[in-house]
Amino acid sequence: MAEVADSKELPLRKGDYRPAGPDDLRAPCPVLNSLANHGFIARSGRNITAAELKAALRHLGMGIDVTAILVNGAFQVHSDDPKQGARLGLRDKDQVNEDGEPVLNLDQVGRPHALEHDVSVTRQDRALGDYMHVNPDLLERFLAAPKTEKGFSASNFGKYRKTRYDEQKRDNPALELDGINHFSGCAELGAIQCIFGRGFPYRVPEEYIQVLFGEERLPIEQGWKPRRLPLMLPELAPVILRISYFAWPF
Repeated sequence: MAEVADSKELPLRKGDYRPAGPDDLRAPCPVLNSLANHGFIARSGRNITAAELKAALRHLGMGIDVTAILVNGAFQVHSDDPKQGARLGLRDKDQVNEDGEPVLNLDQVGRPHALEHDVSVTRQDRALGDYMHVNPDLLERFLAAPKTEKGFSASNFGKYRKTRYDEQKRDNPALELDGINHFSGCAELGAIQCIFGRGFPYRVPEEYIQVLFGEERLPIEQGWKPRRLPLMLPELAPVILRISYFAWPF
């Protein structure tokens, strides 16, 4: 896939990388932002359909079951009441495009009481500051966290999530983290482990994390390629549970 530095000189093709512009909407999720920066979903971050998002996730190597769980949940209508409504729902009521298809904007991923949660590995908690954009200091600490010679293992990810929980419990009096939020954070790292990990058991190279989280770019130039075999839930679930075991905060 070719990389294009200046979209004013050459037209961008799907797969070409361009960082988000000042008017582009982005999520508190480096993978979704990378998909937008490469044009696999709308580069503007606006009016993304379920079919478009599913196709982009399948490009990474996610299986039909994992993709359906993520996208179908996200496209439910959002509720600001943490005790009511779908925990994954992100859409506004009647939010559709000109063809009448339900759509999402990437910044809606940051809505409270849904996918976004406290104790991120690279974002601040909502009550403490900018929960949407990567925090350079947190990213630097994440990259410096203990890992194997070949990169981050599932246990490395879990232990670092536990470190972040202990820090936020100390620093954030308004910390919100229930069991659902905990497993959501572990699932995010589990998907990264399985999609971007090398070898078996999977190890995620530090340079992949630097590019994915720091530049919100797929680490193609670093040697990453989409999975040949789709990532299905029976493979993902044990990885999530292993991360959760080492990250368990309760």
